[in-house]
Amino acid sequence: MRSRLLLAVSLLAVSLLAGCGKSTVNSPASSDTPSLDQAQVASVVALEPEVVEDGQFESTELTSLGANPGATGALAAINPLHFWRVITSVERRFEFAFADSDSTGRPTTAIVTVHKSLAGRFNILTGVPGGDDTAIDSSVSVVRKPLADHWVRRVLLKRLPVSDSTRGVWRVVATSGVKVTSRAATTRIESLRFQTAGLDTTLTDPLHFFYLRRILKLEPGTPVTLTVTTLKNDDVVVMCRFGHRFRFHNNGDHTYTGVWQVPDLRVGPGPRPGPGRPPIFHFGVNALSHGTLFDDQAPYDSQAWLLPVLLAPDQVADALP
Repeated sequence: MRSRLLLAVSLLAVSLLAGCGKSTVNSPASSDTPSLDQAQVASVVALEPEVVEDGQFESTELTSLGANPGATGALAAINPLHFWRVITSVERRFEFAFADSDSTGRPTTAIVTVHKSLAGRFNILTGVPGGDDTAIDSSVSVVRKPLADHWVRRVLLKRLPVSDSTRGVWRVVATSGVKVTSRAATTRIESLRFQTAGLDTTLTDPLHFFYLRRILKLEPGTPVTLTVTTLKNDDVVVMCRFGHRFRFHNNGDHTYTGVWQVPDLRVGPGPRPGPGRPPIFHFGVNALSHGTLFDDQAPYDSQAWLLPVLLAPDQVADALP
């Protein structure tokens, strides 16, 4: 809720500044686009937080690395048990790009790119292999690493004609996924394969647009097999979803596999869809370098992809543009 409120406040401030002709956002088309269009687009996006905020990556929820986390002996300086993030600062920046002018010279397409700079700490609870991570003794400690992540997402809007307005009305028609990359990261996700009983698809770019009417629909309880491909053979890949944070199996060939069961948003942790809103939620995967978790001197090195999903079988056609 706090993240959504900050988004709304930030975008409404942008709309007010644009209306006054004093916008400080990065607007590549600002010299050709009336400020009123930018103000209207910003206002519309501010009212649609479900297609902007992922509600996942800024969570402080613990992720467990399992009973046998991996490297031991000379290959690991520490024995990680759990990790979590604490975000202490969020800075937002918005880019507006307009295109597809109509016969009057007015744009009919807008793309808003949302950037967030996240700063804070990456925390690792360490202990002895096979030890009790709940015991308070010298074998359990917390390693804290500085965290600086760049979060990015794109939102597509169209200006639709209406009978009682010569200007038309802007509507959100598509949203991308989210890509979050740490500063100076060497860790990269190459692809994410998504498999259910009736679907097998592979995503190679999380910033690809998902049109709202065609967002992936999943029923609660559906088992989903996720396969992540990265550049390295010793990364740690984990699930990012409220109440479903776990480590993937390393297949030994630069791929990592996990099985996730689609949650019922009516129960359990995490935000609920707002009244009258389509039940869009987000899940994702996070790849971390081996040193991030197994070396107390190595820097934090991470990349995450977060994707929108629609909870089926709800009837959402009337609620989406």
